[in-house]
Amino acid sequence: MKTPRDYAQDARDALNRGDIAEANRLVELGKAAKAMMDLDTMTTIGQRLPYPDGTAAKTKQASEREIQDIAIKTWYQKRFGESSAASEQVAKELYGDTLPRVSHAKHVDFVRFIKTGQHQYGKMLLFSANQIEDMLATGSSVGEMKATQVESQDTLGGYLVPEDIREQIVERLAGMTVMRRMGNVMTTTRDRVTIPVQTGGDDRFRGATRAAWVDETPTAGQSETNATFGNITVNVHTLMASTNISKNILEDSVGALNIVTILTRNFSEDFGFYEDEAFLIGNGVAKPLGILKDATTGGPNAYSYGSVSVQNSGNGTALTADAFRSMPYTVPVQYRQAGGFWVMSRGTLRTIKQFKESGSAGAYLWADRIQQLQNGQPPRLEGYEIMETEVLASPTSGTTYTANVHPVMFVTPGAYQIVERTGMDIVRYDDSTTGKTNSIALVARRRVGGQLIRPWGVAVMKVSA
Repeated sequence: MKTPRDYAQDARDALNRGDIAEANRLVELGKAAKAMMDLDTMTTIGQRLPYPDGTAAKTKQASEREIQDIAIKTWYQKRFGESSAASEQVAKELYGDTLPRVSHAKHVDFVRFIKTGQHQYGKMLLFSANQIEDMLATGSSVGEMKATQVESQDTLGGYLVPEDIREQIVERLAGMTVMRRMGNVMTTTRDRVTIPVQTGGDDRFRGATRAAWVDETPTAGQSETNATFGNITVNVHTLMASTNISKNILEDSVGALNIVTILTRNFSEDFGFYEDEAFLIGNGVAKPLGILKDATTGGPNAYSYGSVSVQNSGNGTALTADAFRSMPYTVPVQYRQAGGFWVMSRGTLRTIKQFKESGSAGAYLWADRIQQLQNGQPPRLEGYEIMETEVLASPTSGTTYTANVHPVMFVTPGAYQIVERTGMDIVRYDDSTTGKTNSIALVARRRVGGQLIRPWGVAVMKVSA
């Protein structure tokens, strides 16, 4: 890619050849290239947006504004791709300008806030093009979108992070956590979500509806069945994470450009650890309701609409191969058809890799069965993928466990529901405490909840004879 200096040299060469038109064209391209290089460090572009009062600063030369617009549009397309005409129209109604210009202004303002604490658009909830299109697809009006913005401004007290950055953090969570790979995830603007679930199911049927064979003149009621539903309420809770950033990075022009990358990585790691812990062993008090009550002997949480299957390990202080063979089949087949995941700690995985056919001299049980549990192979057991987490119980010594702990889960896809609220805010601290470490502190806050909505699609192993 040519730099502004390259274009300037080409323009001089064109002038030497007497090609004035070509020289002018190259000068304009050089200006556009310069504008592109300046985009990530500009701090005044946001002042030209007609947000929030509808006014716009006048530029001295129209050509400069046009070049800037081209550069901003190119920046936007490289990050997010083309936005649809519908999302652009909604953006103009919400923000008074195009998505590329609003998005760029918000991003520049966000970096300025991190570096200096100063900002202009901290309370503006900026929807991404995907979010706008999703809301349009579900029938949301522009008025409802504006109401969502107001609710987020009232609920979140810090700087509202651009939604695409929040989405990047959430996307990274999926690769770092166990439960986001197995559960359903939905976004809401409320503090709680009510989900209808079918009732009246059993080991064969998901709900109360039944089919029936009838003859040509069926008797009354012979084929009448009704679907029945119950409601599950999933509450949304507040999760906070903090990180410190060196002032040297903020003062360095190159380091400052990587602020968003640093924040995305740090907050993803913190959020991911605490989310997974709550989804697996949360008690539902100011946090999501997990599958288990705790990491020790509490057992599965209780639900009015169903219960988690419990498979005894077959030994009061150890795990047995027979228990692993049996455990998936405690879950009805209609839920296993979509697959399933084992969830366990590395200590438990190490233990079951040592299972042998007969005594210490026998062959390893799973080593040669379609390459399961072999080193270097994808970890699977009985055909189901294994997910590791340090949240669940491990052996206390060798292969010995504390009695009645629950070290293993078998979870089918969609059994757990994750709910997250739109919006994430960051509060910046620069005080005597952070000053002594030559850093600033950033505290991020987001809203997330979770609960098991299909307990019959999950089984846990209890260390018990």
